[in-house]
Amino acid sequence: MVTSTPALVCVIGADGRILLWNPALERSTGWCAEEVVGRSFFDVLVVPHELELAREFVDDAVRTGTADPQEGGWLDRWGGVRQVSMVNSVLRGEDGRALGIACVGVDVTERRREEARLREAAASDPLTGLRNRTALMAALSVALAAPVPGSTGAPAPGGTGVLFCDLDRFKAANDTHGHDVGDHLLRQVAERLLALVGPDDVVGRLGGDEFVVVLPGADAARLSTTRCAVDDALGLPYVTPHGSVLLGASVGAALGHPGADGERLLAAADRHMYGIKSQRRRARRVPEPR
Repeated sequence: MVTSTPALVCVIGADGRILLWNPALERSTGWCAEEVVGRSFFDVLVVPHELELAREFVDDAVRTGTADPQEGGWLDRWGGVRQVSMVNSVLRGEDGRALGIACVGVDVTERRREEARLREAAASDPLTGLRNRTALMAALSVALAAPVPGSTGAPAPGGTGVLFCDLDRFKAANDTHGHDVGDHLLRQVAERLLALVGPDDVVGRLGGDEFVVVLPGADAARLSTTRCAVDDALGLPYVTPHGSVLLGASVGAALGHPGADGERLLAAADRHMYGIKSQRRRARRVPEPR
């Protein structure tokens, strides 16, 4: 059974040495049994960042006589990592003393990748790849509640900035050049916004031509600087198959402190954006002096 099963089976001794290595593990890892039997399980299979956890697991299993199911990364001989779900059992001698641990694993790498892909798809706007509203609001809630790293739960310094961007003249461009060009323009807007933010910032599309940028840990100065950069970037011409298109955007801003309500903060940035858009419309109606 151990020879023919597609499950990944290995037995490790109480000292962590590999005692058994079945053919399925040979095929999965590229290591032959002759090469690894007698070597340390921790050196052969365990990924470096999980080394301490693996040692604790083996020590606890030998000490307590129980070994709970685990999931972790297993290395192959080329340095690749496979995600393996394991059912484990402690092997005992006739005197009841723990002699080692039998691990029966199933390679779940592709399953976990597909799950991650589905989670990403559920959280993303299908046109631009940005966060959708649900994922954006979740990120905003986390930012508003984030503690200082390494602290006992104190709120993060500064606050969380929100930029609410509504494109100008997008409907006219979409109606004039068609939806394909409109989609092309929205993707370019997404690219420009992503190019302006840092790795901890979040960019999302609420729908239509409305975009939101969340800036965790921002103060008023950074919020203002980023708002000006976004305003400038979205005002540059866009290249399309039908030629250059000029859009521009009205960008509202709001700053929330730890504990603030995410929906209210977003609404505040939205109101600021509409105030800016209204001012621009009124300015365009005022006749120039003669």
